[in-house]
Amino acid sequence: HGTNTAAARMIVRGDFRMDKAGSNAGTLFGKGLYFAESCSKSDEYSKEDDKGLRCLLLCRVTLGNVKYCDERNPNPDELVRSCLDGSNHSILGDREKVHNTFREFIVYDDDQAYAEYVLFYNRVYK
Repeated sequence: HGTNTAAARMIVRGDFRMDKAGSNAGTLFGKGLYFAESCSKSDEYSKEDDKGLRCLLLCRVTLGNVKYCDERNPNPDELVRSCLDGSNHSILGDREKVHNTFREFIVYDDDQAYAEYVLFYNRVYK
């Protein structure tokens, strides 16, 4: 989960907060918590701090019954509803298939995600 250092500290001290969902980036799959299987995807959402470091959270996420979505323009309200009122617990947004980028996993209940590790790094360009 890519974020900035201040947000990472708040998440680790407290928890993920659904009221902050989507505040750093878009909400293509609805207002939820977004995770990626590739750190390259998470890096896109990280922010450099005053020391030049970036931050990623390595998280444990309980996906449960996953709804697969490979639509170019999904209906976010329908996806959220399928998890909050339906038989699904999470969404697998297959952007790899649609745009040749990365798959994303979205949950709509903050109790499904736990920040296990905080990783600080800087980008090295060669």
